[in-house]
Amino acid sequence: MEQNALFRKRYGSFRRFFVMLGKARLPYLWIVGYLAVSALIANVSVSTTEYSAALFAGQVGLFAVVLPYLFFTLLSLVIGSISSLTSNLCLARIDRNLRRMVWKKVVHLPLQFYEANNPKELLSRITTDVTSISTLIMQVLLPVFTTAYSSLLMLGRVSSYDQRLMWALVIVLPVNILISFVLGRMRFGVADLINRRNAQLTAAIAERANNMLLIKSMGTEEKEAVAGEARMKASYQAEVTDLWVRGLALPINAIASALQSVAIILAGRAFYSTGALDLTQWIAYYGFAIQLTNILSNYCNSWSNFKGAQGSVDRVSQIMDEREEPLDEGCAAEVLRGNISLRDVCFSYGDTALFTGLNAEIPAGKITAIVGPSGSGKTTLLNLIDRLYPLAKGTIAVDGRDIAGISLHSFRQAVGYVTQESVMYSGTIRQNLLYGLDRTPDDRELDRVCEAVGILDFVQEQPEGYDTPVGEAGASLSGGQRQRFSVARALLQKSDILLLDEATAAMDISGKDCVWKSIRTLMAGKTVVYVAHDAQTLQNADWILVLEHGTVTAAGDRQTVLQQSAFCREMMDLKGGASA
Repeated sequence: MEQNALFRKRYGSFRRFFVMLGKARLPYLWIVGYLAVSALIANVSVSTTEYSAALFAGQVGLFAVVLPYLFFTLLSLVIGSISSLTSNLCLARIDRNLRRMVWKKVVHLPLQFYEANNPKELLSRITTDVTSISTLIMQVLLPVFTTAYSSLLMLGRVSSYDQRLMWALVIVLPVNILISFVLGRMRFGVADLINRRNAQLTAAIAERANNMLLIKSMGTEEKEAVAGEARMKASYQAEVTDLWVRGLALPINAIASALQSVAIILAGRAFYSTGALDLTQWIAYYGFAIQLTNILSNYCNSWSNFKGAQGSVDRVSQIMDEREEPLDEGCAAEVLRGNISLRDVCFSYGDTALFTGLNAEIPAGKITAIVGPSGSGKTTLLNLIDRLYPLAKGTIAVDGRDIAGISLHSFRQAVGYVTQESVMYSGTIRQNLLYGLDRTPDDRELDRVCEAVGILDFVQEQPEGYDTPVGEAGASLSGGQRQRFSVARALLQKSDILLLDEATAAMDISGKDCVWKSIRTLMAGKTVVYVAHDAQTLQNADWILVLEHGTVTAAGDRQTVLQQSAFCREMMDLKGGASA
């Protein structure tokens, strides 16, 4: 068994749980309704028990006992159905609100969060963990009030028979609470382990399923099958440990319940034999005692679930404690038309410094190529311009205006960025082209942009045109087609600055020429910055920056840079000869 999981020293935080609930916008009106119905059930149950006791005692008066008993029994069934419906609606609404809360938080977190955490494990945070928390609220948090009210009501009724009898019950009842407290602490670690193992399994399967082409091309089917079996075995072992804990709880609770029943019967019998209770009260006392035992046992089982769900609370709370990007802090971007100036820019990935005082000038209204060996910081430079990462030191300014003072939302609306991956979502061509736009272009505008990047013929060949599905992550498209659509989407944005990270790498020569012609036409007078890796793409640049080891080693027009940079001369020679 997983003994480290059984005997954890850290068992979660109540404070984090309640802080998280404060952010979740729970359906309070529905919760109040559920509590009111539960209180009504408790009162009806007391009356039903007393009339039932009278029947068992031989009192069969039609109007005094039988009809009231039938009335309260029927009323209990009706109210119970209403309570069940209300409970399920509350559970569904809490589940929905918690998922909204976590998802809203997730999309507002900075990129560093996703680099430090496996994004695919977020699936379990938003699904399994949220479900555990919503169940915990309905089965543990709210029953604190309903259980306490029902218990006080029944103890009050027993006290009306004889107060000493009530105290006898109070002494016997806590046995289950103590047992469940111990078992609950054990279950916390086990349930947390199960959730973590399942999250790792889900993330691994999702990643492999999305990269089946690599698995097939590398012939690693058997290796992946074995690795998958190992992860499944780890999840299985965690679940077996949980079964051992649950199995241990069953006989312990059964023995405790049997001892409780004996103590309850002996106490009641003693009062009945002395005449302190009549027969009806003795039967009612026993009925109340059994109900109290069942209520507390059920709640204690829920408490065990609560300790198990605290791992989910911790993981979701960790997400909620993360600092969001300040999207709306700062002034509006307005128009970004000046030079892009980088002054003393410092940036690191963890402990690895990439830029230590980088200085560069990117001229406005021109097409600037960034070249350099792998790892020199070309993509990172684009990411910093788009403010995807915060600077450790230094400034980036547009027309002398520090972009840190501009709101992130408006700045990114003014900057178009086509990344290496050419990301597309499952959906239609139209949905992918319009993604992120705050307007809805008509088909004529879509035609013009798609024609400019050389993809309009493909669209027109599709039976549904722009409403043609592209498959998951654009699976039905080639790499070059995905890149064309990504460039078209960026051009539809009509941004002041366009960033391109190897945005035409998957296209053929004619495709690259077509796309760059459209960029020159549609971005005329605006600033374009792109990463180049070949001589053909470099021909499109008005200005070139050479990055080596995190430093600009050359900058200027093509002729100037070819004279200054050995790397650039080598790059041009390898790809077809130097050219001025």
